[in-house]
Amino acid sequence: MNRIIKALVPVIITGASITCAHAEVTSLQQQLDVALYKDGHQIATGTSIIKDEIVGKAPYAMRSGTEIGYGKCTKVGNATSLASDSVFVGLAMFIDPVVVDGTRAKLSVSVQDTEFVGKHEDGPADCRSETVSTKGLKVNKVIVDIADGQSIDVPLGDPHYRLALKLHNADL
Repeated sequence: MNRIIKALVPVIITGASITCAHAEVTSLQQQLDVALYKDGHQIATGTSIIKDEIVGKAPYAMRSGTEIGYGKCTKVGNATSLASDSVFVGLAMFIDPVVVDGTRAKLSVSVQDTEFVGKHEDGPADCRSETVSTKGLKVNKVIVDIADGQSIDVPLGDPHYRLALKLHNADL
């Protein structure tokens, strides 16, 4: 019995040390608050943990809309091939945390707010393809820097739209 206790003491001490060390580590979760406005009216809002100690970095993503299908024809010599594809139409935001540390984040921001205008066909008579026409906002991979506790507006290049971001510790 005494041998078992002597053998278990180092294991118990090590386990207790690990538990104490883990309890002293403060959790660091960076939260991103997102709000998209069109002509002064809020059209989308969301909140996401973009970094924590378990998952690491995680993007903010939202999408509301539909896929519009279309056909593509390709002719090489006497061979004709047909394929189908689709284009997304609607509201979508994707904010990818490129770098996140305890006090700052560098984000890659993509925003889309489009509507379907129509389809038209083009190409030769024996190999017609469809083209989907859309209109609206399409902004891809705008890089922004934001500090913890700071609110910023992302430049979208269209005065009708405003994207407001706020980064803060999720525990606050």
